[in-house]
Amino acid sequence: MKIFRLLPLALCAGPAFSQSSALAQLRASTGVPAAVVATPAAAPAATISAAPTLPDEFTVHEEIISVRKLLLDTDTFDLKAGGKPFGKIIEKFLTLTKDFTFNDASGACVAKSHAKLISWGTHIDVSDCSGRPLGAIQEHVFRSLFKVNTVYSILDGRGQEIATSEKVEWISTNLTLRKPGGAVIAELRRPWLNVLSDDWDVKIQDHAAVDSRMIVLIAAYKTSVDNDRREEQEAQDKKKDDDK
Repeated sequence: MKIFRLLPLALCAGPAFSQSSALAQLRASTGVPAAVVATPAAAPAATISAAPTLPDEFTVHEEIISVRKLLLDTDTFDLKAGGKPFGKIIEKFLTLTKDFTFNDASGACVAKSHAKLISWGTHIDVSDCSGRPLGAIQEHVFRSLFKVNTVYSILDGRGQEIATSEKVEWISTNLTLRKPGGAVIAELRRPWLNVLSDDWDVKIQDHAAVDSRMIVLIAAYKTSVDNDRREEQEAQDKKKDDDK
């Protein structure tokens, strides 16, 4: 039965096909070019959004009290230069790992970052707001008999190391980003005395060496990770006291 159903379609298609062939032969004999089948133009390659130009000096301030912090137990950081806000970093809630969004002063997304669930030390993948990778921040923890030494590697979007920073903690916390050759890219300093929150002073010397969005997120993640480790240590100390 299917053959008989298809037969009328074949009979209809036959004359159309012969007419099309005849038309092509006629055009060829008269020198008229055959019709060209239009093909859709290739879509332009996706490009990474341009990084914003940050001030040479600015502060990253962890909000002491905010509705988000009180209700959702997440961190919010204000970015200011010369006392004027130019952005905000907000930690996402209800996630297994640390996710932060960097917004500009108008509230528009500038960058996103996501910490890997399982890694030795903190590993943060940074992307633009369309999800295109910008690079990563990798924490390397080296334990010795006397101290815990932390080194941060800054990777570009291809996974190549473009900067490193050793955490120096004595009275304050100092992070100095350097190129592989040793030249200083940026300095992040957190005072020793912070009441209920963290404040970072950031100075950028080479804006072209590292994507500015990654520099902004380093301070927020460092504060958040330190808060978690401090709470974990306090919980362990409390458990020891309760077991006594």
